[in-house]
Amino acid sequence: MSEAIAGGAGAWVLGAFAAYLVVLVGIGVWASQFMDSVGDYVIGGREVGPVVTGFSERASEMSGWLTLGVPADAYSSGIVAFYNGLGMIPADLGAWAGIAKRLRKYSEIVRAVTLPTFFATRLDDDTGLVKAVSSVVLIVFEGGYVGAQIVAAGTLLRVLTGIEMWVGIVVGGVIVVGYTMLGGYFAVAWSDYFQGAIILVAFAVLPVVAYTTWGLPFDQLAAMDGGSSLTSITGGATGWAALFGIISYAAIGLGVPGNPHIMVRFMGIDRVRNVRKAALVAQLFMFVAYVGAGLVGLYALTQFGGLENTDNAMPMVTLELLPGVVAGVVLAAALAAMMSSADSQLLVATSAVVEDVYHGFLNEQASEETLVRYSRYVTLAIGSASIGFAYVARETPIYTLVLDYAWGGLGASLGPLLVALLWWKRTTAAGAVASMVTGATTMILWTQWTTILGEATVESLHPALSGLLTVYGLFPAFVLSAVVLVVVSLATTPPDREAVDDAFSVMHKPLSAVLDEDGDGDNEYAADGGRPQPKAVTEMDAVRGHVEDADYWTDE
Repeated sequence: MSEAIAGGAGAWVLGAFAAYLVVLVGIGVWASQFMDSVGDYVIGGREVGPVVTGFSERASEMSGWLTLGVPADAYSSGIVAFYNGLGMIPADLGAWAGIAKRLRKYSEIVRAVTLPTFFATRLDDDTGLVKAVSSVVLIVFEGGYVGAQIVAAGTLLRVLTGIEMWVGIVVGGVIVVGYTMLGGYFAVAWSDYFQGAIILVAFAVLPVVAYTTWGLPFDQLAAMDGGSSLTSITGGATGWAALFGIISYAAIGLGVPGNPHIMVRFMGIDRVRNVRKAALVAQLFMFVAYVGAGLVGLYALTQFGGLENTDNAMPMVTLELLPGVVAGVVLAAALAAMMSSADSQLLVATSAVVEDVYHGFLNEQASEETLVRYSRYVTLAIGSASIGFAYVARETPIYTLVLDYAWGGLGASLGPLLVALLWWKRTTAAGAVASMVTGATTMILWTQWTTILGEATVESLHPALSGLLTVYGLFPAFVLSAVVLVVVSLATTPPDREAVDDAFSVMHKPLSAVLDEDGDGDNEYAADGGRPQPKAVTEMDAVRGHVEDADYWTDE
């Protein structure tokens, strides 16, 4: 079977894609009516429920990297690809347990709708350096992330229809940019819910159909050339290579706290008490998706050995097993995963430009109408740049493109800082800046060791050292970023103790207690829509200035 759709099946696939597109545009048009403020555009006004948030949190991360990349990794590596969930599942659970509630409560109190604003507020940084550095990190790596998803979309469309890669890139990019401009976070979260449901069903059903048709793939894997490595839990590696290989897979999870398109889901959930329910939805989603994606890759290897492009593994299994209409829906799910990540990452990059750079530095008095309008302009601009990046990087494997140039950069730069700000009172602004710069620089350089030193030099090193240089860069970059954060923070002037104590008090208290304005135990609500009026607990009240009807208090 060729690596493209044969016969009349293409019409069904295109029909399913067209139906999906209509629904997607409809979501954007519907959501556009809610875009009254930049907070609505960026985090949905904190009115997105737990089920939608849980699906959205997973769908925003489970991108083309999951739907095409993980099956491709299983196709190339065998059962060791199941380790892709080794770090991700516990890391995501840890983020829900240790980050979500604290970030949700504190970000509402100070009216922070972006991570750079949260960083600057929590650190009481009035120099603008923390916000500036974190904004640059977001714009660069999130923009690259969007490009990676568009590459995945173009790859899938090329397999499905036989169109040129650049056409698929343009089509995918236009869809993402279009509905994100229309509806902002509401459109992203609800489309993620719709897309997440399709993904979940697809990766639950496809392995079952494959099993009923072909049986279990493991005996066939063992009988293939290189079968010993394909069925080995270390991929056939031994010694230091095996150790660092497992560490590389586990280290993928270190990217969770540093990826803002995941963290804004915590900031946007409607109620703190719904975090547990959203976490349960996300974990069930994750387990099914990772196991299903790995199995699909193994079935592709046993049935279609010799694929020119391993990213085609998932589409080939789908087209072989399922009738046209069903195959079209399942492949639309793969496209949906790419779109769900791209729109989330595009929105985060937009917020970094509009809220953190334009509003934070250039025009502090900008109206909500102006900010929302500029958000749409910036979405278009960054989206266009990402389409250009996707065209340049179109031949790079999706798995590598995402992990090395987007996920890892964000995780190493922002992850240690976010965790520290929620759990360590001694963190300073200088430590934050040094940590972000160290994480970003290390991640970029680590992917280039072979080029810098030469392949022969790397191979001549001690096995432990050469193995370390081949480990996934997020592991050393995250560790170095965290070490620098601690060392520089301890070496610089401590933050104001009273302000930090106030901040941590907010994170520990129930949100209803913090939002109790008069102290009588009754929660006060705004007249317009019943949203609680926040009571400021730090001296950085100016951060909330972008909310037109915000009231200002001082601590008693």
